[in-house]
Amino acid sequence: MLLAAAATTLIMIHITTYSMIFLYGYSENGLAGVIYSFVNLGGDNSISENLNHGMLFICFSSFLYVFHKTRSRLSLFLFAFFAFAWFDDSCQYHERLGIILAHAFELPMVFGLREKDLGELLAWMLAAAVLASLGIWAYRGRRNGDGAILKFIAYPIVLLIFCAVVFDLAHIMMPGALADVIFTALEDGSEMMSIAAAATVSIAVLGNYEKIFDGSGSRFVGVN
Repeated sequence: MLLAAAATTLIMIHITTYSMIFLYGYSENGLAGVIYSFVNLGGDNSISENLNHGMLFICFSSFLYVFHKTRSRLSLFLFAFFAFAWFDDSCQYHERLGIILAHAFELPMVFGLREKDLGELLAWMLAAAVLASLGIWAYRGRRNGDGAILKFIAYPIVLLIFCAVVFDLAHIMMPGALADVIFTALEDGSEMMSIAAAATVSIAVLGNYEKIFDGSGSRFVGVN
C-alpha cells in the first residue's frame, strides 16, 4: 500500500504541474516547472523513473530468491519478466532496437505509425516470443503454490503490458498538449501503479514462500 500511495502522489503531482505549464501557461522556469522536472513520469532520471526502477528491482530480485529456494518455474519466469521490464525501462531496449529494425527492414509508415514505431513493435514481439516460451515451460512444470501467486500477480502484469503497448501507440497517433496530459497519465501513470502492485505482491510472496509452497493456500499472498 505504501508503494501505491507513493505512485499515486507522483502521478497527481505530474498531472497538476504539467497542466499548469502546458495548458495554463505557467513558466517552465517557475516552481511548477521545477517540480515537474523532478516528478516527470516519462522523464529520464526523474523521481518517478527511479521509483519504477526500484520497484522493478524488488520484483525480479524477490522472485529470483524464491526460485532459488523453491525451484518454482513460475518464479523463474516472473524473475525474467520483471528483469526484462527493468532492462527495457533503464536501457531503452525497444526504442533502440526499434530504430535498428526500422532501418534494417526499411519499414513503411502505417496508420499514422512511423517507421520507428513499427520497429519498436517488432522489438516487443521478439521479447514477447522469448518470454512466452519461458512462460509455456513454466506452465508445463507448474507446481503447488504457483496458482496462488499467479492469481495475484497476473493482473498487474496484464495492466503493465496493456499500458506499455496500447496507450503508447494511442499516444503516438493522437498528438497534442491535452493528449499528452491524458496519455501520460494513462500510460506512464498506469504502468507505475501496476509496477507498485506487482512489487507489493512480490514482497508478500518473498515473506511467505514457505507457506505458499507448502500448500497453505493463497491467503498468505495478500496486501495488508
